[in-house]
Amino acid sequence: MKPIELDLNLLPIVVALCEERSVSRAAERLGVSQPTLSGALARLRAALNDELFIRSGGAMVPTPRALALLQPVRELLARVHEDILAPADFVPAQQDRKSVV
Repeated sequence: MKPIELDLNLLPIVVALCEERSVSRAAERLGVSQPTLSGALARLRAALNDELFIRSGGAMVPTPRALALLQPVRELLARVHEDILAPADFVPAQQDRKSVV
């Protein structure tokens, strides 16, 4: 079985759409245009071989697969923010720069 190739930048779409239930609001929340988010959703759907969100009554309703992904994606994104993107602790004694007065 061939492993899935997935652009990890697409994962925040799962959280935003599950919470917003609107492509326009999710796009605004993520700081992208609605067409950009729609294109990214199409790539995510293709990569995961699932519709993930289905339009129903003016809302984007998550499929069972999207709901199953929600908590693991939230946890993964939290780990990235906490462990990778968090600023390093500043320890003055470990700095080798000289102050200029």
